[in-house]
Amino acid sequence: MNMVHAIQQSTTLEKKKTAECLIEPITFEFKDSLFEYSVYKPSSRFLRDFDTIFPSLKEKKELLVVPIIQKCKFDMVGLTKEANEERDIKLEIFVEWGKLVVKRIESIGMWADIMDPASGFPILSEAGPSPYPDVQGTYMLASSRFSIQNVGCCHILLHPKWFSFIYPSTLFTTAPADILEKVINEVNDAFLLTP
Repeated sequence: MNMVHAIQQSTTLEKKKTAECLIEPITFEFKDSLFEYSVYKPSSRFLRDFDTIFPSLKEKKELLVVPIIQKCKFDMVGLTKEANEERDIKLEIFVEWGKLVVKRIESIGMWADIMDPASGFPILSEAGPSPYPDVQGTYMLASSRFSIQNVGCCHILLHPKWFSFIYPSTLFTTAPADILEKVINEVNDAFLLTP
């Protein structure tokens, strides 16, 4: 009995150290950009330093992390004019989409925010002193799907299908995964119906 209890306790501790994927990757289009998102319940270890990222967020235990990946036409490892222009376009599209999702989540009484991938700071909430690293954060949550490539002093996230032809960003929310999925579908459907 003691051995069984010890194994169960060890398994419980291991689960707390790793993120739990609540929604497997889903793709959709918004403004002619192909998006992919998945939803994770982060480990307590992952959330340890979130006071310095979102100092005013009180419900950290409810926090879900939503890596958002946009497929790119150009390789984002490159520093070409085309890649830089595409980065700017993908940032604008993500912010437009993200604000729609956040606004809808807030309208039903829950919290959400999106990160500026260029700075690592929240776009809509009070920023703390620490930035959130989209690449490392996504890798920590989904290391079974993604890998990282070091390019100089930068880390590049590699998607299993799109490789480095991606623009990563992140949404955070305290909404339950099923409500978040409904909100994302609502936002995307409303956009498709807009003339």
